[in-house]
Amino acid sequence: MKIHDHVPSHHSFMYLWIVGAVLVLGGLVYSYIGSHPTGIIDGSHEGDVRTTVAQFGNQLNSVSPLSPAAAEEIRSSYGPYVSPELLSLWMQDPSTAPGRRTSSPWPDHIEVDTVLKNEAGSYDVMGRIILKTSTEDAGIVPVSLTVANVNGSFLITRYEENPRAEEEVATSVTVTTALNESVSALGVSITPLSVEEDSRCPMDVQCIQAGQVRLKVMTIDGMGTSTMTITLGATEPITTETVSLWLMDVLPIKVSTNSTEDTEYRFTFRIDRR
Repeated sequence: MKIHDHVPSHHSFMYLWIVGAVLVLGGLVYSYIGSHPTGIIDGSHEGDVRTTVAQFGNQLNSVSPLSPAAAEEIRSSYGPYVSPELLSLWMQDPSTAPGRRTSSPWPDHIEVDTVLKNEAGSYDVMGRIILKTSTEDAGIVPVSLTVANVNGSFLITRYEENPRAEEEVATSVTVTTALNESVSALGVSITPLSVEEDSRCPMDVQCIQAGQVRLKVMTIDGMGTSTMTITLGATEPITTETVSLWLMDVLPIKVSTNSTEDTEYRFTFRIDRR
């Protein structure tokens, strides 16, 4: 009887041990994902880029570009997050570096709006410096940065405040991109995800109906991320909080009954500021 009594107890112990191990592992995974918001699991480096920009933004209040010790403050506060070339330029002329220029308000942190990988393989970042006073938020400063992999570390290679000042003049732009390639203008990023329908009539066939193209797209702006379907030649655009979006053209034109390969598609959008 003692042997039989011991077996269930042993099984219960093993069961509890396995459950405990799974919970601990799940906690570690959750913590890891939390510290790397996006881009780590899917193979890109958006999480690394966001982390670099966020940590840099937390240092802005530590640097007073107009103080006698500005160069040393720049070196110690920005050194881990900025490329050696940009760091050197700021140290040579601290007045060109970001930081705290008044006692109030002060730059508290950077909120990242978009991270887009460019043709050079680095990452273009659009965001906002959040200004604070002792009692409340005090506004924002738009900021544009480029982050690149420099000898294994993701560092800021370009920094510009108020980058949208000239862009605000434009109210409508036309951009062209391909499947799974992002393009941005007027504060919004557009990524075509998949062709849901391409029933256009081929040029070598007489059709009763012309057919249509329906495209699933992802948009990212300061209000967040949205996924929606847009139709070529639609009479009404799809809209985000900030822009109206039209699908103006899809290439190549169908010249036969053969289907178009995904890699061949090029989509032209018109973006209107709302």
